[in-house]
Amino acid sequence: MATAPSPSEPSRDDLLAEVEALRHHVEVLRQANQDLEVMLAMATEHADNLSDALEHERDDLAVMLEMTTEHADAVEAELHSQAEALEARSQFIRDTFGRYVSEAVVAQLLDAPEGLELGGEKRTVTILMSDLRGFTAVAERLEPHEVMRFLNHYLEAMVTVILSYQGTIIEILGDGLLVLFGAPIGRDDDPERAVACAVSMQLQIESVNGLLRQEGLPDIEMGIGIHTGDVVVGNIGSAQRTKYGVVGSAVNLTGRIESYTTGSQILVSPTTYAATAALLTITQVLTVAPKGVPGPITLYDVGSIGGAYHLFLPEHHEVLVPLAAAVPVRYTVLEGKFAGQTVWTGRLVKLAAKSAELQTDEPVAALSNLKLHLMHPHGEEVPGDLFVKVVGVPQETATRVVIHFTSVPQHVKIFLEAAELRYEYQVINRSLRL
Repeated sequence: MATAPSPSEPSRDDLLAEVEALRHHVEVLRQANQDLEVMLAMATEHADNLSDALEHERDDLAVMLEMTTEHADAVEAELHSQAEALEARSQFIRDTFGRYVSEAVVAQLLDAPEGLELGGEKRTVTILMSDLRGFTAVAERLEPHEVMRFLNHYLEAMVTVILSYQGTIIEILGDGLLVLFGAPIGRDDDPERAVACAVSMQLQIESVNGLLRQEGLPDIEMGIGIHTGDVVVGNIGSAQRTKYGVVGSAVNLTGRIESYTTGSQILVSPTTYAATAALLTITQVLTVAPKGVPGPITLYDVGSIGGAYHLFLPEHHEVLVPLAAAVPVRYTVLEGKFAGQTVWTGRLVKLAAKSAELQTDEPVAALSNLKLHLMHPHGEEVPGDLFVKVVGVPQETATRVVIHFTSVPQHVKIFLEAAELRYEYQVINRSLRL
């Protein structure tokens, strides 16, 4: 009888099945390993590609950073250059105009520099010229340091007034001032501001004279001429020396107008008057024939300006009184500021504080400037030159004219006061006898 297999031993089929299962598992593991190797290879390749991409991107970023840095440096340099150019332009404007115009005008130029044509341009402006009457004669009688104190008191006051009315000071020639209203910045009210400035300047003279008297210096009187016309304004000069200047016939005409003025007087041209007539009070109208002008022109003597300004010049009324005895004189007619060669004779027959009536042996033209030498009764000349302007003709002939004193030396002043006292003494004696 055969023996039965032990139940604990696997059968051949079981072993074959187990072997097959192991082979399959090995195959699965081998396939998994291959897949892993493929995946590892792919991952390695991807990592290499990623590394290359990151490296390339880093290089690109480095290039972009370098380019951005260079651009930023270029932009910063350009901004710095522009800032320097702007600062240089601002400094140029301050250097060019800071001493000639008000701070408000300088600020406006800096805010809107395109409104300034530095190369020169044609503009309609109102021109103001002022000059002290008889300054040359006064300066000759003073010490140099006194002349400087004299001028500094005068100019300090006048410049302050001019800048307060936004005037542009073009020239300071000793005692003379050339001022523009309308350049470098133009305004609609340029003519009326110019006239108002002139009235304020004349009103300020009394304060200046107060300072001069305190220092023992002589009083001053000023004449002002104003004209509105076309000029060319701009920078004139060279690389070493540049100034803001003005040229044109309107400047010359303003100078002619100013030459017709007496002390404390403001004369304006027809063009200025047309722009300001509604505001002005005119004390007299003159007809003159300036050199270089085709025909006669009318000048207007300003007494006040109304509107927002409300400025009035004081009225001066002098009574000419007859002299007890006529004062003989010798005189020459001034041509500009220089005395002519011909010496004429005449007599002072009436006298007031700042004026006189002159009887001449030859006709004298109205508004002439004369240099007189007074004579003592015995024929000796009174020391000092008396400068006067012919301001009126009281009679129909031009051999009896009213003259306004523009510069009176001390010796002449004493002599005239004595002549006036002699007349008063004669009048008192006559009244006592009556």
